[in-house]
Amino acid sequence: MGSARRQDQARPEKAGDGKRKRASSPNNRWAAPAVGFLLALTGGSLAFTGLGGGVGCSSEDAPPASRFSAPSGDAVGPAGTAVATAAATAQGSGSAADAQPTASASASAVVLTPDAPYDGPLLGAMAFQTPIYPEPRFSDQRLGYIRQGGKVPVKDKPIKRSNCKQGWYELVEGGYVCGKYATLDLEHPRVKLGVRQPDLAAILPYQYAYNRFHGTPLYKTLPTRDEMLKYEPYLVKQSEEPKKEKEEATEPEERRKGKHAPEAEGGAVPGSGDVKAEEAVAAVEKLDTGAPAPEEAAAEAAQPKPWWQQDDKDKDKKPVVTLAELEQDADGNLSKRMVKGFFIAVDKTFGWNDRLWYRTTGGLLAPTDRMWINKPPEAKGTEWPEDAKAVFFMLSDKGQKFELSKDQKSAKEKGKLARHTAVPLTGKTIEIGEETYRESTQGFWVRDKQGTITEPGARPSDVGADEKWVDVNLTRKTLVLLVGDKPVYAALISPGKRSRNKKKDHATPTGAWRIREKHVAVTMDGDGASGDLPYSIEDVPYVAYFKGSYALHGAFWHQNFGREMSHGCVNLAPNDAKFVFNWVEPRTPRGWHGVFSSSDHPGSMVVIHE
Repeated sequence: MGSARRQDQARPEKAGDGKRKRASSPNNRWAAPAVGFLLALTGGSLAFTGLGGGVGCSSEDAPPASRFSAPSGDAVGPAGTAVATAAATAQGSGSAADAQPTASASASAVVLTPDAPYDGPLLGAMAFQTPIYPEPRFSDQRLGYIRQGGKVPVKDKPIKRSNCKQGWYELVEGGYVCGKYATLDLEHPRVKLGVRQPDLAAILPYQYAYNRFHGTPLYKTLPTRDEMLKYEPYLVKQSEEPKKEKEEATEPEERRKGKHAPEAEGGAVPGSGDVKAEEAVAAVEKLDTGAPAPEEAAAEAAQPKPWWQQDDKDKDKKPVVTLAELEQDADGNLSKRMVKGFFIAVDKTFGWNDRLWYRTTGGLLAPTDRMWINKPPEAKGTEWPEDAKAVFFMLSDKGQKFELSKDQKSAKEKGKLARHTAVPLTGKTIEIGEETYRESTQGFWVRDKQGTITEPGARPSDVGADEKWVDVNLTRKTLVLLVGDKPVYAALISPGKRSRNKKKDHATPTGAWRIREKHVAVTMDGDGASGDLPYSIEDVPYVAYFKGSYALHGAFWHQNFGREMSHGCVNLAPNDAKFVFNWVEPRTPRGWHGVFSSSDHPGSMVVIHE
């Protein structure tokens, strides 16, 4: 994704007490009990950067950064940090070998399957990204990492070493963690105040909220009323305008189509069902706004309006802004502003100052009345049926089943097929007029031009007969998982958008690479090309990097699978991305948020072709 940056690079902060430091304000005084309560809500003892600074799908061969170095100091928060690098080396060769740690983890490591019972001790992560080493010593080689608040099976006797006075903990599934950044005390504040752990049983690991307006602020801490009015001047206008009956009841077309639907998925975030824009607007009216003095109003009118405060006559014009400029207004409590279309990952929802708020997984705070909770697409691939020669995916909104006449010279409709339906095929085709029909294993026929079919290439010579690998067909826009020559799963994809304009050409590269690293979720962002707006999606789910910043990953923000949509990555529906993530190598041990391939545990081969 062009100029994408890396967010989650697991480099703990330098020495410090880990507490948030903020300039004092006469308008921001709380009693001690209130402070404790608010810190518990916002994770106030930890420092966060939150949204931004991620790595996206890039046309650049070189990844944006090298793998992080050994932690130093007493850092426990993610300030200035981001999810593990998508880089193989500082030079960014992009090959799997460049990213391989050579040392193996403990010889006594065992594999815990997802459903395997475990009642032994757990190690709680205290750093935003707690690194796991192949040996009980700090080095540039990592096996993976644990997110703050994560808990992993561990052997309860630390190994004493001079390089980590708290001792090294050996994980049950391999690797070592320094006790400076993790603890057996699961009630430790730095464990309890960590980010809500991903829900691996749900379609998506987190709930996501879509930003509806340009300029929505992301706060570092809960704002005072004065701060809300300072950073959100539209609140004054809202409180002065007469209420419009059922103003929020009429939904824009994109919402009715389900692109950014507001329904909560399974109530994953407590209280999210109570988030209503009209209630938030009513709450804003309670703010003590006051009228500006005439001289203040005149001075304010003379100032050029920022990019996110457009006049009605300019509301249809696309603002010109970059990611870096979103932080121009940052000061004591404002972290940055968001462009319409940004997504945040929701950690929790709570009320403050007569408004409802989201805390993001990056620790920043966003007002819910400026956002919608996103409903993930339900598209899903299929495990490969034993008798199928290929799989057809319906792409038409008016999909049909057909039956042929006895002489097979005509076809008539037999029923309907929903968009994205997977249909196993026998391999038999027939031409009727100018139309091609394909026979399904269930006996009905599908019209070829209404969809696409799987067409994997030959197994690469360096992939074993019993080895897992991934085939991505850019022409057919399909993905097939195979073990040797046997297909086991098929799904639709959305590859990169192609363009004759080089600045807007986001074509997915062709070639063969091994998966270098996997992340349960990682932030992706980047500046738009040739007048396009920047994008930012916090904690993109189920990411598997294979070349530089190119990855297989879940896409919950669109439903156009089978069409070109991405900035170069291979988009998968969340259901499919989760299946692929859990299937490909390297395996992600229980409780780990990210894992790197190694010489002992190489990544699965990804082959991308036309």
